[in-house]
Amino acid sequence: MTSKTKFRVVLLPLVTGALVACSDYSPNPVQNAAGDPSGADGTVDTDTGRVEGSPTQSPSVAGASGSAVAEGNPTLGISGAGSVGAGGAASNGAAGAEAVAVGGAAGAAGSGVVAEGRGPGPCDIFASGNTPCVAAYSTVRALSSTYAGPLYQVRRGAPNPLQNTGTGGETQDIGMLASGFADAAAQVAFCANQTCTVSAIYDQSGRGNTVTVAKRGRIDGGEFGDDDDFESRADAGPLTVGGNNVFSLFMEPRQGYRQTVAGNGMPRGQEPQGIYMLADGTHVGGACCWDFGNVTTDPTQYAVMNTMFFGQAYWGRGAGNGPWFMADFEAGVWAGGSNPGEPGWGALSQPAPLNPNNPSLRVRFALGFLKTATNYALRMADLQTATDLTTAYEGLLPKPMNNEGAVVIGVGGDNSNNSFGTFFEGAIVAGYPSADVELAVMQNVQSAGYGQ
Repeated sequence: MTSKTKFRVVLLPLVTGALVACSDYSPNPVQNAAGDPSGADGTVDTDTGRVEGSPTQSPSVAGASGSAVAEGNPTLGISGAGSVGAGGAASNGAAGAEAVAVGGAAGAAGSGVVAEGRGPGPCDIFASGNTPCVAAYSTVRALSSTYAGPLYQVRRGAPNPLQNTGTGGETQDIGMLASGFADAAAQVAFCANQTCTVSAIYDQSGRGNTVTVAKRGRIDGGEFGDDDDFESRADAGPLTVGGNNVFSLFMEPRQGYRQTVAGNGMPRGQEPQGIYMLADGTHVGGACCWDFGNVTTDPTQYAVMNTMFFGQAYWGRGAGNGPWFMADFEAGVWAGGSNPGEPGWGALSQPAPLNPNNPSLRVRFALGFLKTATNYALRMADLQTATDLTTAYEGLLPKPMNNEGAVVIGVGGDNSNNSFGTFFEGAIVAGYPSADVELAVMQNVQSAGYGQ
């Protein structure tokens, strides 16, 4: 997302027609889900802001035969109320001919498609719809039933660790438990009484699109846009998911991760693309630009972006005071709309009415989807209460896509790095996912047990 000037801005209210420069962190005190006011820095206590105990649905796969349960969604094998059996019962394919319906390939006789103790993940579901993950990240859990590598890497012992731009100290990979959740105890043991930062986030798609700390971009990308970014503190976002103590990627201003090469398998040119992301709606910024998606390989050069933004933005706006999931296509942030003046339209210097169909998601676990082809669609949900996704917009693109193939988390394509947020999990997929696939992904994320 482009910023035109390099200066610090003050907090402005979000009112119809207001235009705010996307240049630096503008704290906006908010209330968390429990009603407690935030501190002066605009963040909230993410522990007291939780909404606990909502029932969830989980994908279910069959036992000894290896076939999929069709109840609830025959196409995707989602039962709506089931769960993977103890010890990963789906791992025993009787003859290797029947694959789990969420996308695992059939193996040889007696081999399984789901790792022991783990069920299918979002990437299995996307693959079932012929929209495979090409970049998938989480410091919380495995997103694929077949991924066996580490989830992320931490760094200790670096000089001035909270302003580390990716050098020094010692690093260690953080892997998974048999359940697929992160081995947070390994992080705690390695870091001991030292400050650790997240030095890499591994790609779980099998494409090798690992991201590391973002490097400097343009001088007009905000106050620190032309400076290298800092690694995020590894223990800043503790939480419980499915009874497991884990850590989120808890990001502050001037913290981001990216590639500076075109990612393996990433959509290029006008190829269709889908994105999903789970984020914390009680830890959000009011500046530019907390993005996840497909950007230029060179942060010093402007290019069309294809990213999902989450936060309180400037041009396109949804209902209420935000935060909103929106599309950052560069030179604007869209909450909807294909033409100037339509609700949610987000191009620079062209204020438009808000999009009332794009809900404010100041909730602990906010789930968003963005997909692009000739059309684009924005869909979202409060993970803990939703039974379906809200479609905020689906229509023609406001501009042609020109995907350049590099992955970014937490900053804009030009390294606009003044916003912040919390990233739990997310993936970029090749293709335009169906609504049924996206709903099944939502149910899978619910089944993980965030906040439980």
